[in-house]
Amino acid sequence: DCNREDKNATNNYDSYPSLGENNNQHKSGSTNYGDNHFDRNNNTNELKIPFIAHEEWRETVNYLCDSRRPLTALRSLYPCVDFSPCIHDHDPLWEKYQQIHGCHETHTKLRESNDPQGLLERAHKAWKVVLERPERRLALVGHSAFFMHMFTPLFEELEGVVRYEDEEVEELMRGKGRFENCELRSVLVDFPL
Repeated sequence: DCNREDKNATNNYDSYPSLGENNNQHKSGSTNYGDNHFDRNNNTNELKIPFIAHEEWRETVNYLCDSRRPLTALRSLYPCVDFSPCIHDHDPLWEKYQQIHGCHETHTKLRESNDPQGLLERAHKAWKVVLERPERRLALVGHSAFFMHMFTPLFEELEGVVRYEDEEVEELMRGKGRFENCELRSVLVDFPL
């Protein structure tokens, strides 16, 4: 039964590292990143920076590794993150494409990345999330494939999701190609009213 195997596979995360499992972790359960101090055990960070998870800014859903853990597990592993915008304990995006293409064992090709209309809808929802935030400065953390579809679209349908007013910014976001692992690109975003 492919569905049962998929559920077992997507819930088998014991071998993945969790927050703080790095050289910066203290025995107390707190982690130092530069001048920022995050205490995982008490669900606090001294700077009171909100960490908010949104389904819209996640990786494209193509392969089993792109599925996410259940929210109950994520909340336990990352108590400093606000998961309230994510309403389903299970992964609704993975389930959507599994219903279309079948399980990961029978469909080993791209899923969401071959769905330009689905990507377009998610990109618009992702920017709406940013537009509705009260902060003036945000750090968007995500995966390169979703950023690629948004900033250097492979599909005509996604052209215009992001418009560049400045050639230097366009070169930064499109000309450099794919985002590298842990790469930071900083830009000013202006939303039309």
